[in-house]
Amino acid sequence: MNAASGNDCFLAESLESTVTSKAMGGQMKENLLPELTELASQEGVHFSNTSKPFGGAQQLSGTGWTVAGMVAQTSGLPLKVPVDGNSYGLEKNSRFLPGAVTLNNILAKHGYQQKVLLGSDATFGGRRAYFSQHGAVQIDDLLTARKDGRLPEDYYVWWGYEDSKLFEYAKESALALSQSNQPFNLTMLTENTHHIGGYPEPNMPEKYGDQYSNVIAFSDHQIAEFIKWAQTQAFYQNTTIIVNGDHLGMDVDYYQNIPANKRHTFNLILNAPKTRDVQTKNRQFSAMDMFPTTLAAMGVAVKGDRLGLGTNLFSSKKTLIEEKGFKEVDKALSANSKFYNNQFIYDK
Repeated sequence: MNAASGNDCFLAESLESTVTSKAMGGQMKENLLPELTELASQEGVHFSNTSKPFGGAQQLSGTGWTVAGMVAQTSGLPLKVPVDGNSYGLEKNSRFLPGAVTLNNILAKHGYQQKVLLGSDATFGGRRAYFSQHGAVQIDDLLTARKDGRLPEDYYVWWGYEDSKLFEYAKESALALSQSNQPFNLTMLTENTHHIGGYPEPNMPEKYGDQYSNVIAFSDHQIAEFIKWAQTQAFYQNTTIIVNGDHLGMDVDYYQNIPANKRHTFNLILNAPKTRDVQTKNRQFSAMDMFPTTLAAMGVAVKGDRLGLGTNLFSSKKTLIEEKGFKEVDKALSANSKFYNNQFIYDK
């Protein structure tokens, strides 16, 4: 496995390409992601579902909430469980998709240090179970920050702590991980753009007429500022940075006038080794395609360009949606699957 020495992955809460301008491919009058779209245009790779510069992934059944989006992007599988999606993996001694082989399993096998950094309690939604059981990932969440004294024991805003603290801790983590001779994988989940209305930090500029637009625009700035900081660090040359929306936004009122088929999650890849002759426009894909695409972006040769139900977007191979159409794939994923249950859910 020939991979870059580092991988920083942002799972940005509810981040959609939908909030770029109509001229760019989105649905807004103004582009709410000026800094991320500039990075994508000048330095990175962005996969669009249309001929316009910015589009993104379509949301399939079993991928439409945070832990499901995480599972899809790191295993190429939807989260199809016989309980409420956020209740799975919470029972004592329960196993979270024990049959799945994930990005974290693969990187652990090849000696990667791995950390997941998030500003809420990782137990929620089974995220602690998923990451700790696949690749023995170190989890740094709200409870960790309270325990080690970074935050007071009773600290709690929004879903735990705000994104400005997340990026402060992310810098510390990235520097510490990069000092080792081992390669690293640092995954971060932002929180400020969660519905309803998002969390307005005290220093957030108010450029627009509504709170959620301002929160989205500030998140764009915060993520871009972290990336610009990372680009000044010694580890950046051998590090791939990936930004993905975890799922479509759930603020119903905010998106009420935009049809579902016009909404797509955002993606950005920086420092991918293969960018020439890659078809980045008119690609029909889902979050599951980011699993092999992430490995390919790190310089890994993906045999057959498919892992799980995902297709490497850096290749010329068609995704499942491109082969069969969105409706057919979505219908199939919505149906009960004995194979899925036997292969991935039940303990072996």
